[in-house]
Amino acid sequence: MATYNISLADLRQDIAGLIPAGLVLSWNGQEKTSARHDQLLAPFRVRGTVVSTDSAGLSRLTQRYTLAQVMKLISEPKEVIHSYGSAIGGEAIGIWAADNSQMFFAETIAPSRVVAQMLAAQARIKSLRVQVGIGIHGCECYKVGGGLFGEGAEFIEAIAEDKTSGGELVVSEAILEHLTGPVRDAARLREDLQNEGALWSLTGAPGALEVVEGNNPHYPTPFDAAFFERLRSTPLEVLGTEAFPEYRKTGTVAFVKVAHSPRKFLLDSFTDMSLIDLAVRRIAASHGADVVKSNGTLAIVLFDEGRGAVAFARDLIEEHRALGFSAHVGLTQGEVYLFPLADEEREIAGHPVNIASKLAEDSGLAGVLVESSVALGALVNEGEPFRLTLSNVELTGRRIPV
Repeated sequence: MATYNISLADLRQDIAGLIPAGLVLSWNGQEKTSARHDQLLAPFRVRGTVVSTDSAGLSRLTQRYTLAQVMKLISEPKEVIHSYGSAIGGEAIGIWAADNSQMFFAETIAPSRVVAQMLAAQARIKSLRVQVGIGIHGCECYKVGGGLFGEGAEFIEAIAEDKTSGGELVVSEAILEHLTGPVRDAARLREDLQNEGALWSLTGAPGALEVVEGNNPHYPTPFDAAFFERLRSTPLEVLGTEAFPEYRKTGTVAFVKVAHSPRKFLLDSFTDMSLIDLAVRRIAASHGADVVKSNGTLAIVLFDEGRGAVAFARDLIEEHRALGFSAHVGLTQGEVYLFPLADEEREIAGHPVNIASKLAEDSGLAGVLVESSVALGALVNEGEPFRLTLSNVELTGRRIPV
């Protein structure tokens, strides 16, 4: 294996993604104290209401529809959420690339107004094919590089993704205390979530609500404006026959998920993310791979063929192990869409990305998980076969230990 010499000394030249290199270097350059941590993060501190959403049944959709059709179906509820959220001053956070979304509402915007807007959004979404679950929490967090960080933001994102059902709002106690009248009366305690904290469920608007409908569906998309307009204006049936050759690419997708232990200080987590991002990019460059995205937690890397992807995955897992992190890699082969974004960034979408992410994030297996679509050549007999059912999708392939 090559030696990559990943260290903080390289961050200034090489770091990419969300975390400013100067912030990480300042934190690691002097004694680490709570007072200094608070001082460095003070310019990024915000307080208000966080709304996180997640769609239901994405894996099943990919089995029934083409990629373009799936993208339209999961875009429709995001357009509604952005319209209702932005109508009262909500700020979209990050790129809404998959089937989830996040918005932030400053503390000057009453949480009860946010809940009313999201209840109205759910009422509109009810008529769409794809339903979403929404989590709402009031907290202090940090807005850094276009993302939200901190325990509160991470908490409600996890609740929305794992604990909500389509058509449901789950609100924390910090939100419930601001609700009054029929809305508060309609909230039901989620007793099954007691281990997560005090959380209440709302399904359906209890009577008339004072809301602002909004007319701005243009959420921060993972594709260019031209594609977005075609997606919105083209009927679903017609999209099933659209090829979009200008965006299509076929290759092997490597989805990387890196876990690191919880840290007392957020800036230590940022340091970990910076080192992970640097390692991914260094190792990918040594294998001639194309890094589409890397943010210090996950990465998506493209290869022309499977053997090169396996070699990359082995090196990456070993290097992250040496750095004290646990990396998981899923590999699939197939057709994806690559979209150009501003500042020379790109986004990627496609069934292979979804499958590779399931293997890396949800399989619970160590090593390199190579789905059966990937041609391994001479490596075909390495490792052991696997058969998994993840999100109602059966996956087969080989697990190559590292």
